[in-house]
Amino acid sequence: MTETPTAAVQLPVQTHPVQPHPVQPHPVGAGDPLAYHRLAHLRPRTSRWWRPFATLGAGAGLLLGLVVIALVVAVVSVIAVEHSPGVTWPGALTPSTDLDDPRNPVDLLLSLGLIALLLPLVVLALRWGGGQRGTVHSVVGRFRWGMALRAAAVVLPGYALVLWTATALAPPADLSLPPLDVSLLAVVVVVLLLTPLQCAAEEYAFRGLPMQLLGTWSRWPVLGVVLPVPLFVLGHGYDRVGLVDIAVFALAMGFLVWKSGGLELAVVVHTANNLPLLLVSPLSPSSLQQGAVDPWLLVVSLTPMLLTTAGLTVWVSRTHGVGLLEPVRGRGRPAQP
Repeated sequence: MTETPTAAVQLPVQTHPVQPHPVQPHPVGAGDPLAYHRLAHLRPRTSRWWRPFATLGAGAGLLLGLVVIALVVAVVSVIAVEHSPGVTWPGALTPSTDLDDPRNPVDLLLSLGLIALLLPLVVLALRWGGGQRGTVHSVVGRFRWGMALRAAAVVLPGYALVLWTATALAPPADLSLPPLDVSLLAVVVVVLLLTPLQCAAEEYAFRGLPMQLLGTWSRWPVLGVVLPVPLFVLGHGYDRVGLVDIAVFALAMGFLVWKSGGLELAVVVHTANNLPLLLVSPLSPSSLQQGAVDPWLLVVSLTPMLLTTAGLTVWVSRTHGVGLLEPVRGRGRPAQP
């Protein structure tokens, strides 16, 4: 018996060709995400071997310009004072010789403000010399305010509690209550406004800038964390105990920058360390003078700093789904439409 052949089942045939999806233009740096210290390699034109030298040159030019402007302002101020014999200038408007009087708002304005000027200087130097736009802030090409504010909500109160408790338990020898006048109010306003900028400027200049310059040449992040430490230490006039504290702080902040993929957490911790101390500095006229540091203060300083660094490391790892010793990576700022 022969089998009747079964008719083949025909599927409907497409009578028109399938149109492929249009190819979307890739954003700037749309390749593999990079760690913070390697962000110069997002684009070929920013990863040239000579870019770090161009960045330093642009930074030096900007710094020279700032110095010239500061000298002109200083000379004009001196001339104005000398040629105003009938005008009595308030003592609070006269800076001290070393700019280290915590009860003098002009001292704080100048000492904090001059350092804060490094912030735009670094950003512009990397922009004009390095060709990098926004990558100095973080791996997403901008300052991540959400990350910074969430961290600050915990870190700032914690640091303030530790540092103010230590001050209360071991008050300085020259503890005294300053006059409750307009000058003290001006000190508080200057500290609140300029301390975060001063801390941010130091992080941009001593962590962000060297890390990205060295990362242009080397894949090894340790170079960007360790090599800038002596420069940061030399900027402080403490004894050996104090310099150990500064060095460990610099290493911890460098690690946080690499780990978190940006400068936000380092700025928060730096501000949390400086702000509470500067707010109570008018209680001790010698508090801004750098010199010998009591060894027990090293424990008070290092303990919250190391615990905070460890806690932020765990938080960043869980939030971004990376390992404890794995950095957050990104592709920089997307191309503008």
